[in-house]
Amino acid sequence: MITPEDTLTHAVRGAVLTVIRSPDNPAPPEAAEEIATQVVAELRRQPAMRDALARPDHAGGARPWYQSRVTLGALVALIGGAYSLGLDIADGTPPSVDSLSSQLTAILGAAAVLSGGGRTKRRP
Repeated sequence: MITPEDTLTHAVRGAVLTVIRSPDNPAPPEAAEEIATQVVAELRRQPAMRDALARPDHAGGARPWYQSRVTLGALVALIGGAYSLGLDIADGTPPSVDSLSSQLTAILGAAAVLSGGGRTKRRP
């Protein structure tokens, strides 16, 4: 797994190499690795950079499922629809079209939310 620190280090090394290879730069190309290491070390000492690297990445769904209001709402709708449908079936008479359609709408809607919620990607 690539960490934000790995990404930062790679970006700094690439930028230093680009600058050193520039014809306008008098620094020798063999100094690139040492300069990149010093720049990354200095960035790690900066409080803002430490805070940025320490923040969890929320794009991967860092929050547990039970803290999601959407997931909890979908579970409530799924349980309520299934319970209502079960009560209609348990009394021995077929459910009316009105109640069946509302129950199935709640069940299918909740199932769609639960199946699609884990696959969403947040945009930056």
